[in-house]
Amino acid sequence: MKYDIISGWYCDTEPKSYRVFGDDYVRSVGCFYLWEWCVRTFTSPDQIYILESGSPLLPSLPQGTNINWVKLSQNFGHAVGCQHHHSGWSRALLSGLMYAYCNGSDHAVLVEQGSLFYGQNIIEQQIARYPDAGIIAPSGKGTPQPLQTGILIFRTAIVPDFIQRYTSLAEPDATLSPEKKVARVGAELGLTISDLRFGRSRPLDFSHEHFFLRHATREQLEAFVSHLGLAEVPEAPLLQR
Repeated sequence: MKYDIISGWYCDTEPKSYRVFGDDYVRSVGCFYLWEWCVRTFTSPDQIYILESGSPLLPSLPQGTNINWVKLSQNFGHAVGCQHHHSGWSRALLSGLMYAYCNGSDHAVLVEQGSLFYGQNIIEQQIARYPDAGIIAPSGKGTPQPLQTGILIFRTAIVPDFIQRYTSLAEPDATLSPEKKVARVGAELGLTISDLRFGRSRPLDFSHEHFFLRHATREQLEAFVSHLGLAEVPEAPLLQR
């Protein structure tokens, strides 16, 4: 099984025009290092593709690894209140899917910026559990959305069809959320709702074999890094540079 991880990047310290959730750390450079640690510890991607949307703040990147950093010339914005048809999130998804497709991988796995997770072989386990799925998405139960996008798994065979259908939707991201777009398009392409726990849903229970975490509070972050066996919530790289 060959899969790639895809993600996006934008970070600044300016006040947001939309409502934010969780501690500011989950939107910080420091969180990239915790995200990277989770990726290196619990997954085995062939390549990692990260689309940066003209970010003023950047993490330190390791040299000579399979992280491929791709730059856009501007920030296309959060889906909430986005002035463009496609937000930065949608552009990161669409470009990452095509990179994975062109790389000849079997699956493309979106792990959102700030999406933290736990459990050995978390991706492999999800793919094995839902072998016929075109898209594997966590349930949106407990959130305002039909599904969650913190970890999305795509079979690359559907990528051209998915991109064509997604980009053909008339509604901009500010009108129809990316979660609802994925659900609408995915319904025709083998979307399966998985049993992967948490994300934005609460309460949390770190005793589970696999889970992911979105919009964590400071207290939840401290509990999570303790569960990982780390001394503190990192602000600097945890892995060699």
